[in-house]
Amino acid sequence: MAKSNRESLGERQLRAPMLSFSINEEIEKLLKEPGWLNGDRNAVTLQKNPKLRVVLISLRKGASLLEHKVEGPITVLVLSGNINFIIGDDKVNAKANGMIVLEKTIPHDVEALEDSTFILTIIQP
Repeated sequence: MAKSNRESLGERQLRAPMLSFSINEEIEKLLKEPGWLNGDRNAVTLQKNPKLRVVLISLRKGASLLEHKVEGPITVLVLSGNINFIIGDDKVNAKANGMIVLEKTIPHDVEALEDSTFILTIIQP
């Protein structure tokens, strides 16, 4: 991610017995950063520990996260916009309030059909 006004990861608390966020405020920050203003995506890790990672991601219309996989199961909760979640020849369309759950190590793509924001949760093995 490009240098921004957001607190650096070294200053941002990613792990604690309890973390609390205003997702709307986090989205506002995300959409004001150079990664979004000058590019086609931006993301911020909200929480990270050895077993769980929570990431807020925004993709511009037409942007893709090309085929990738993670070692643990994931959930994708679409907050706004419209995405295609693609596994091989299968394509699932998810709009605001749509959720996708995927088992571990399955290669997949994500394609934004319009400007979209979603929360990715990764369970680490």
